[in-house]
Amino acid sequence: MGLEDLNEKLHGRDIHLDRARQHTPYDPGQGAIDPDMQSEFQKTETWSAPLGGNPSSAEEILFADISTRKRRRHIAFALGGIALLMLLGGLVFKVRTMLFSEERVKVTINGPKGVASAEDTTFTVAYANDNWAGLSNATLIFSYPESFHPEPGSAAETKGFLIEVPIGNIDANTAAKKDFSGKFYGSKGDLVSLKATLRYTPKGIATIFEKTAQIAVNVATSPLSLEIAAPLEIATGQNVEYVINYGNVSDFPFSNLRVKAEYPDGFQFVSAEPRPSEGESVWYVGNLNARAEGKIIVRGVLSGARDEYKQIRGMIGFFGGDGRFSAYAENERQTRMRASLFSLSQTVNGLTDITVSPGETLRYVIRYKNESDIGMRDAIVTLEINPTLLDMTRLSLSRGSYDASRKLITWKASDIPGLGKIDPGASGEIVFSVPVVATLPAGSERNPAIRSVAKIDSPDIPTTLGVNKIVGSNMLLVKLSSLISIDMSALYNETPFQNTGPFPPRVGQETSYVIRVKLANISNDFKDARLSFILPTSVRYAGKFAPAGETIHFNERTNELVWELGTVAQTKGASRDLFFQISATPAPNTVGKPLILMNSATLTAKDTFTGKDIRVEKEEVNSFLRDDVLYTSLGGSVVAGE
Repeated sequence: MGLEDLNEKLHGRDIHLDRARQHTPYDPGQGAIDPDMQSEFQKTETWSAPLGGNPSSAEEILFADISTRKRRRHIAFALGGIALLMLLGGLVFKVRTMLFSEERVKVTINGPKGVASAEDTTFTVAYANDNWAGLSNATLIFSYPESFHPEPGSAAETKGFLIEVPIGNIDANTAAKKDFSGKFYGSKGDLVSLKATLRYTPKGIATIFEKTAQIAVNVATSPLSLEIAAPLEIATGQNVEYVINYGNVSDFPFSNLRVKAEYPDGFQFVSAEPRPSEGESVWYVGNLNARAEGKIIVRGVLSGARDEYKQIRGMIGFFGGDGRFSAYAENERQTRMRASLFSLSQTVNGLTDITVSPGETLRYVIRYKNESDIGMRDAIVTLEINPTLLDMTRLSLSRGSYDASRKLITWKASDIPGLGKIDPGASGEIVFSVPVVATLPAGSERNPAIRSVAKIDSPDIPTTLGVNKIVGSNMLLVKLSSLISIDMSALYNETPFQNTGPFPPRVGQETSYVIRVKLANISNDFKDARLSFILPTSVRYAGKFAPAGETIHFNERTNELVWELGTVAQTKGASRDLFFQISATPAPNTVGKPLILMNSATLTAKDTFTGKDIRVEKEEVNSFLRDDVLYTSLGGSVVAGE
């Protein structure tokens, strides 16, 4: 066979068609697929199918397989990276922990748990860095209570109740300490706390750390002392005297101090030296220098049941912002009430606690009774009375005798027959009267009072020395109410402010005046005082007053002018003055009638000595002319012209 024939046979058209392979069910697009074959294929091939569904071609199957493998590699790389980072982080944390831990920074305070006031005391703050890494920007902060007064340090900065000591760097595995010295000036029994804080930054770390330690300290003694002397026993109704001694035992001065007393039930305050500055139980001491001392004597009458204990308490300290009293030192004493062989009492006008006014008549009643189981004979009753505020020329004494030199009234059995023999349980009374002076003497003391002390004795109760023994006594204090003088006048000339308008006044034309008020406090201090002026509707407040430091309020709707006085102490003849300007325009119906410049003036206050409310009223004020100066009085007048 030739070459051409062979080539035709191998590559000819017909031969090519004959040699084409037979189609199978597996060829794409060749009819339905045998279900059994399809199932077998899925068992072995679906593992490589993409997540979105079965591929429709061999190329898609291949592409899905490649994508899956890449995704798996990416996940593996990511997980490996995370693991590596965690490994590195753990390694860094381990290394950092080996270099620094807060637990290896330590702070402690060492010092006494109990201290005495005004004594030198030292507290030692120890700090340590047990880390391999150093600390930087370290500062030691020592905080202390207000009662602790530190000694200043050369390298320390004090801010309020903090001492900051700059330390700087603290090397690894090093320790140091710092002493803080000072003195406590607190109240006895105070439990206070001191704290030390180490503030630092570990090297290589930006975070600021703090380590703190603290110590509790009990103040065993006080820098101030206070002691009270009181009788151990006393008969009910008898006079009692308390002596309060106070002092500064430290080398540090104190300021704004007060002494406060708390009296027992049944105690009637009579007097004190010096006088209380607030009520009957608070004394303003003010400044008390180092080693300085003071004394207060309180007198009164103490009553109670047999064998009852009466306790007085005294304190020295200050009032806080909340009004509570904080004591540096305090002391208390008890007095036992014993049965009195005689009971003795006084009343004035039927009362034991009374406030009277000048000119008022006082009716005294002294009652006595034998409380023992034996009879008493030849008893004598005496009454010691201060006559300074009494008109003794009008003493009404039907029995007994008054000795002016001794300021003593005495009654014996010759005056009161019942005093000759007083059987057990027997009683009696003595009566007399005397008026209060109409006006107080010049230079009278502040808070005037009439003090009387009644006593009874009998020879049947001897003392160990064989002399008569006083077996009963009683003290009574009669307080005088505040004596206040209010004088008001209206001025046209010679005033702090220039007046205008016609004078004498004329109908329809406005004339201004200056009202001068002179307030004098003759006896007791009073507080919360205010003086209210009610002006007629025809009178206008001009808005000017003097002195400038006074407090003035005006209500235009009510035409009321109020002078806020506050606390007014005894002036001893001097006065507290106020000037204010008003203007008045007379109406036609006032022709020939007094010109009313003020309807009324009312003073209200509280007497700090008697505790009573004060109310002083002045009625309608008119005016009259004298020597070219217009004066105001009750009853005078200026007549308005046409």
